[in-house]
Amino acid sequence: KAIKYWVPSIATSAITIYKGNEFKEWNGHALVTSLKDMSLRKLNFSNVENVNEEIIFKNKIGRIRDIQVHNTTGKIYFLSQDGLWLMERK
Repeated sequence: KAIKYWVPSIATSAITIYKGNEFKEWNGHALVTSLKDMSLRKLNFSNVENVNEEIIFKNKIGRIRDIQVHNTTGKIYFLSQDGLWLMERK
């Protein structure tokens, strides 16, 4: 049984589990990128009966193809249809 899915599909493109210092409160949460929906979503699986989902942003950088978390800084990098993007605290 799936514990999280989207209907209609958001066309998930990449998933990573966040581990880093830049967004410490996100440690252990799944980051999901989308092609069709053009979004970054954060999923908290601490309660698999009721997965908490937060849309971090949508329609900001186009279709997101990949996501990587820098292993030292915890900054988040995205590859989208419009190039490379960086997400960090200001």
